[in-house]
Amino acid sequence: MRRLLLVFASLTALAFAVAPDAASAATKSAGPPPDVAAPLFVITDLKTVPPGFAIDGAQAEAVAKTSPKMQAIHRAHHPLEIQVVLWVRSHYEIEFYFHGKVIADQTVTPIGQLGPLYTGPLIGALYARGHYGDIFDSPWVLASFTLMFLLPIVLLRGRSWWDRLDLAAVLAFGVSYALFDTTRFYAGVWAFYPVLVYLLVRMLIRGLRPRSSIGRLGCRLPTIVLVLGVAAMEVARIIITLHPAGVIDVGVASALGAYKILHGQSIYYFSYGHGDTYGPLNYLAYVPFELLWPGNWGYLPAARAATIAFDLLTIAGLVWLGMRLRAGRDGRRLGLLLAWLWVACPFSLLGMEKSTNDGLVALIVVLIMLTLSSPIKRGILVGVGAASKFFPAIMLPLIAVGPGNTDQRTVRKVLAAFVITVGASIAVFLPPGGFTEFWQHTIGFQLTRTDVFSLWALYPALAPIKVALEGFAVILAVVVAFRPRGARSPAQVAALAAALTVAVQLPAVHWFYLYIVWFLPLVFVAVLGADPPPTLEPGPLDTAAELEPAQAGMALAGA
Repeated sequence: MRRLLLVFASLTALAFAVAPDAASAATKSAGPPPDVAAPLFVITDLKTVPPGFAIDGAQAEAVAKTSPKMQAIHRAHHPLEIQVVLWVRSHYEIEFYFHGKVIADQTVTPIGQLGPLYTGPLIGALYARGHYGDIFDSPWVLASFTLMFLLPIVLLRGRSWWDRLDLAAVLAFGVSYALFDTTRFYAGVWAFYPVLVYLLVRMLIRGLRPRSSIGRLGCRLPTIVLVLGVAAMEVARIIITLHPAGVIDVGVASALGAYKILHGQSIYYFSYGHGDTYGPLNYLAYVPFELLWPGNWGYLPAARAATIAFDLLTIAGLVWLGMRLRAGRDGRRLGLLLAWLWVACPFSLLGMEKSTNDGLVALIVVLIMLTLSSPIKRGILVGVGAASKFFPAIMLPLIAVGPGNTDQRTVRKVLAAFVITVGASIAVFLPPGGFTEFWQHTIGFQLTRTDVFSLWALYPALAPIKVALEGFAVILAVVVAFRPRGARSPAQVAALAAALTVAVQLPAVHWFYLYIVWFLPLVFVAVLGADPPPTLEPGPLDTAAELEPAQAGMALAGA
């Protein structure tokens, strides 16, 4: 364990040492951006040439009218109204309206050349116009990490094909991503729902049906290969994260919130880009990184360093979790295998490359699994998750029961820890308008937001199905508190938590590939964290005599 901690500490130091050097090559700015929205502005003076452009707005409009595709649209829809929009330091977007609704968006380069024409959802979904992942989209990157993810799955011994299929199912999101990344928007949206439904069903089966004990961890990869593989892939992930590509708006918003905390400003404010829609602890988590690497908003080393730190802590947590679930050598190998799958998964890499804050959710989920034997700690951590990204609150009934056979006193401890954590964190960071303003900026906005990346947004007539799925998620959150009865293994708890997370994502108006990491560690633990045979030597958690009877199930290495 000391060696593993040394490896992860070294990687952390390397990341933090390299980040400022890489950032120095990027454009620096004295203060934070005023908003996280895309720098799009409607032009009122069409005769002025913007800085860095060779043509003015009127010339851009004239160029847009020469587009053969636009002329075909004009023949079918007329008269059209035109609005010229400037993307600062990038290009023009000429929007064509028919009866007050935008039907086409023709882009024009700064030197007056025609760019792509967008229609339908791609007019507003700026993120869906192709090549979303930057360096992530490289065939070398995707193929390498995909093969590394499949390698230990193929080499598993003594496991059913269901186990292998449940692990490999995560890669099926790649079909949706490939369609999305090549502007096949509707097909991309349809393609991710079957994978979510599959995972929901499989996790429910695993959570509601306890598995019999299995033998030793049957992974053919030697321990040294697991250690070196995890380290090498994490170094590659760090390099990709430090690549001078733009940080996603989520990362910018998180760093901006940390900046506001450090400067005594409210983290909830008027914003076109709605960068203030998260819980206060999300922004607080970025404060140390903004203190170490302030400013440089063109490169944002604080957001990149935070992403790397969350990832390294998640890896360490998975290794530790494996050692808690199994004793001795098997526990170390299980932890390394969990870490391998995490660092090799392309979609956890995508979150790192975009420097999103979803890695914080994955870290919290892993920590919750590590503290199942402690009612107060797991209640606090669910509260931390809820005060960061809100959705972990759906797991409260499940985590309150935890490993099962829980008395009312234990449940009350979990609930009290949760309420105090959430209440205190919100009270400290309440905006001037009080709780009403906080609600309107966060949960209220999330419940009423508009987007296009879901079936419910593309097809409003499916609203009854969306409502039914929302009701199902709420009912499921209650049911898993009572079923299955009796003791539950950590693998069962992980499976039920994964099912709940997927159930929350299914009716979301906006779903995205970055959300996969919310349930990814839980799926790994649900599949690989089954109980070892009872004949194995006692593990480090075998201190049942010192615990309450309700906690002993977790103490016996998940038995």
